[in-house]
Parts: sequence; structure tokens; C-alpha cells
Amino acid sequence: MVQRALMVVLLTACSVQALAQSAGEKVPLLRQSKEWITGCDNLRDCHALSAPSGQYGVEYRSLTLHILRRAGADDALRIRLDQRGEPMPLSTLLVDGVPLEPQLLDALVPLPCKTAEQNEVTRYEVNDPIRVRQWLEQLRNGQELKLPGSDEARVPLDGLSAALLLMDSVQGRVGGVTALWRPGPRLASEVPARAQPVQLRGYPRAPELTAQERRQISAAALKLASPGTPNDDEDYVLEPQVEVYPLTARRALSVVLSECAAYTCDYLISSWSRSNPPHLEALQRQALPMGNADGSGGAHYDSGTGVLSTYYLARGIGDCGETGHWLFDGQGFQLTDYRQMPSCNGLPSSDWPQLWSSAPPVAQ
Repeated sequence: MVQRALMVVLLTACSVQALAQSAGEKVPLLRQSKEWITGCDNLRDCHALSAPSGQYGVEYRSLTLHILRRAGADDALRIRLDQRGEPMPLSTLLVDGVPLEPQLLDALVPLPCKTAEQNEVTRYEVNDPIRVRQWLEQLRNGQELKLPGSDEARVPLDGLSAALLLMDSVQGRVGGVTALWRPGPRLASEVPARAQPVQLRGYPRAPELTAQERRQISAAALKLASPGTPNDDEDYVLEPQVEVYPLTARRALSVVLSECAAYTCDYLISSWSRSNPPHLEALQRQALPMGNADGSGGAHYDSGTGVLSTYYLARGIGDCGETGHWLFDGQGFQLTDYRQMPSCNGLPSSDWPQLWSSAPPVAQ
């Protein structure tokens, strides 16, 4: 009996160690745990945030709590608290009605304002490793972080523990001293190393299109688009719209928008020769990971920077959906950034979990 119990303990320990060392969760990953969303990118860097789903997936909160951690043993961990609207003093923050300890409040450091914020946002960060741990110990067994005086100034904590455990699993920390949920004896040196991001190749600028090239490519691209259909509320036909851009001295890019509704279109991105007449060519564009809405929403190419952008909005104010960005390297489009937000709660796309990361090109 004792021998059997010992065998169970050994097998359990081995299983935990194997999970931690392999970092077996497939990435990129996006998962909702009750009132929290966790995203981990291709490098296993993770971002968990409070994102109440609310009725029909829509709810607004003036407080958002972010927990961000890079993969690897260096334990780069930080907490960010965002307050939208008129700032309220954080000295009155409560967890389940109990005031936070003064040393935790003192650890909140104001961050510089971002330019062109969609809404007025005041951001605070905790980056001291000891204080971050103390914050998480206070929060993970609680129900709510709240500022008195406003029903919207609260962070639901239901699902935070599952988010922390998921981050540990993705980064191979389960059962170790660096784990966020139930640390164990495994050494930090046993945490899998962070993967190196793909180094992007630089963008070679292209000569501008001539007026004739623009006309010919536009006409050819429109032939590939679905014909316009009557709008449900109007008696006119929504005709497809086309934009044409130079890629190289011999190639061009077209973006055709069709079947447009209030804030969403179907889009078709194509590559063409700059010959007379133009010919359709294979377009090398790195595929988006995971389930995605590629082909629906909107698309735009900036020929000054070589950045191709796509988006899908689940509602008009743009606080949920997905965004993707690629950089043209002279041959194809390299994916540089991809984000998703499944619930609509007032957050701009810059605050959504990043699911794909890369290293910028080396300066020439």
C-alpha cells in the first residue's frame, strides 16, 4: 500500500515537471476564463486582462487590470491598472470591501499618456517583482477590486486564478518557484527559454505607379470582385471600391472592398505585374494564426512604410474584433502583429492581447 502511494506521488511529480518543461500548450492561444481573457503569442509571452463579457458580450468598466509576463526564466512580470474617464484617487481601492495595504498602493507608478488615446485613460504600473507578487496574492482569492463611488470602477476577479494557471502552463512554470498560481520547488533555471522572435527583413521602397498603370490594374482588379448588391435599406447598389499601390518596380498591389455594410466590407488583396496589360500574380502573405476573419472587415496598404493592415470589427466603435499587420520585404508580406478581442468592453485595439510578435528590421 505504501509502495503504491509512493508510486502515485512520483508519477504526479513527473507529470507536473514534464508539463512545466515542455510548455505544452499550443501557441498562439486566446482563452476566456469567466471574467478574464488570456492571450499568449508565438513567443509564449502572455497577457491576461479583466474583460467582463456582460450580456450579449458587451459590458463597460472604467477600470481594467492587465497582467503581462514574458516567457523565460528572467521573470519579467508586471501589472498595469487602467482608469478611463475622470481620474479617481486610487488610495480608496478595495478588494472585497477591504482597503489595500499602503505598500501595494505606493507601488502603483503613473505611466506617460499615450498619444491619440481613443478615450481619456490614466495608466498605472507595478513592476517591482516583490510588489507584483503581493498584489497577485491579494487578488487571486478575491471577488472584486473596486473604487468606491462608481458602479463602473471595478474589476471582477472571477477567472483570475484560471488565467494565472494558464500563463504558468503556457510558459512551463507549473510547480516551480516562478509560478503565479501555487508555486513549487522547481528552480527558475528549469523554465524553458524564451523563443527568439523572427527578425523581419526591411522594406525596399518602390517607384510610384503611373496614371496608366493605376487605371489598368484597377480595372483588372475590379473584375475579380463580387458584383455590387442592393443595400437592404436603400434602393441603390453598393459598387466595389479599389485601391492600387506600388510594391516593386515590377509589381503592384490591389485592395478591393465590396459588399460593404456600416463598418464591415469583404476585401480581396491581390498582386499584379506592372506590365501592359497587367497580369495577376501569386501573393505571398503569411497566413494569420488561429481562427480568424481574414477577408472580412477592411484592409489598407501604406506604400510609404510597406505595412499592410487588416481589421475586423464586431461593432462600430472598434472595441472588439481582430487586427493584423504585415511588412512587405520586396518579395512577400511578413506578419508582424496580430491581436484579437472577443468581448466588447470599450478597449482600443492597442490593449487587446497580442497573439503574434516579431523583431523589427535592422536599421540600414
